Formats: sequence, C-alpha cells, structure tokens
Amino acid sequence: MLNLLDHEVRAMLAAIDVYHPMGPRDYFLLVFLCHTGLRVSELTALNVSDVWHDGEPRRELWVRAETAKGKKSRIVPLNVLAQKAVSKMIQFNRRRGLSVDNTAPLFQTKRHLRLTPRTIQWFVANLREKAGLDVKAVPHTFRHAFGSHLLANGADLESVRQLLGHEYLASTQIYTHLAPGALEEHLRRMHPRFQSGPAPS
Repeated sequence: MLNLLDHEVRAMLAAIDVYHPMGPRDYFLLVFLCHTGLRVSELTALNVSDVWHDGEPRRELWVRAETAKGKKSRIVPLNVLAQKAVSKMIQFNRRRGLSVDNTAPLFQTKRHLRLTPRTIQWFVANLREKAGLDVKAVPHTFRHAFGSHLLANGADLESVRQLLGHEYLASTQIYTHLAPGALEEHLRRMHPRFQSGPAPS
C-alpha cells in the first residue's frame, strides 16, 4: 500500500513556490487534502458553500452524494488546519478576483474554472519530483496517509471507514498494514500537523 511519512509530506509542501501567482492555492489545496482524506474527485467538486458559511469556515464538510463514490454522502469534520486552509483559500480567491459565490468552486484555475482531477494528479506528480522524493505519490496517496494517521492516533476502524466513505470495513483494514518505519514515526508524532515552514499569507 502506498503511504507517505510526515517528513515526505512536509518536503512536498516546502517544494511549493508560494510566491508563484497560484502557489498559495496549491499549498492550501495540499493541506486541505492531507487533513480531510478526500478522493480527488470529491476535492475538485467542492463548492464554496460546502466549506464556508456566514463568513467563516464550516466545522464539518458534507460530502454530497452526487460527488461521492457509490453516491453515498458522508460527513467529514474539519480540524483547525483544514478550516484555516478554507479561510486562506477564500481570501486568496477574493484577491485574485475569483468568485466566492456559494456555487463557485473552492479550488479554481487562474481562468476561473474548476480544477480537474487530472490537473491535480499532474500537480502532485510534479511536486514529488521537485521535492526529490523517491516514492510514488498521487492524490490518493494522501488519502492513505490520512487513514493511517487516524488509526495510529487511536481512531477505531469503523470511524475511519465512515470518514473515508468506504462501503466495507475490509477496505479500511488495509490501513492497519503500515509501511516499514511508518508506525514508529506515527507514534512519535502523535499530533501530525503536515506543515513545513511559514504558510503563505
């Protein structure tokens, strides 16, 4: 099973050029992905109203049935860093002149279009190379890392199954088989933050 250790995630975040016009978007997209475990199709389908209400980030994300695999909706709580990523994305979109209307995509291209799964797949692959990592990293890899961290920090299989939107518990049990060295690092870092250096403003 593909997995990423904390230092590998931090290396990828550090490899993002936050001074590039779209760099902050890329940074907070990756942070949000790390802290929610969404499928890439669910990530690209996010609208502003899914994560933003009355001028502040929501405390939980309702993954709509029409965007979820198997057409099964679910609730994903948003922790402090995920909520911060949402707030920063709203600020970024406003500064760039991108729409923050309820039905607008949270993650947009510079041409005001919704990002596609293929674009994010390319972004992650390119970022892995920039970070100099000798591991295969795709958007789904961060989903594996999310599930593994939850279990390593005491979450039960059924809770992780619900958060990831797995239909069967057997699909979640693969996260109990961590890559060599992963368990030791997870136990040492009981509260992984997936941050590296100063975040873009």
